[in-house]
Amino acid sequence: MGRVEPKTFFANERTFLSWLNMAVTLGTIASAMLGYSSKFGTEGQGQLTTTVIGLTLLPISIAFVAYATYSFHKRVGMIRRNEDGPFDSIKMPMTLAVILILAL
Repeated sequence: MGRVEPKTFFANERTFLSWLNMAVTLGTIASAMLGYSSKFGTEGQGQLTTTVIGLTLLPISIAFVAYATYSFHKRVGMIRRNEDGPFDSIKMPMTLAVILILAL
């Protein structure tokens, strides 16, 4: 097998950082909603809805981080072993997207 191009490693890191960016965004939104619901929320339905959405988005953002870390290390191993094969994953990103859509 031939030499692995540096752009392959950088593409993997870029994908990892993109997933982490989305996870941090979701975590920030969840934290802001939780902070807003407890500090400024009115008693009743508005506070409950904001709290539930915040508590739902937080584990989803943690799942994004877990998936990003897993796929990054899996791909790094494949790249270092010079394996040919599909580096992409279709099922888990689709699952995370559906979960996120259902949560919203």
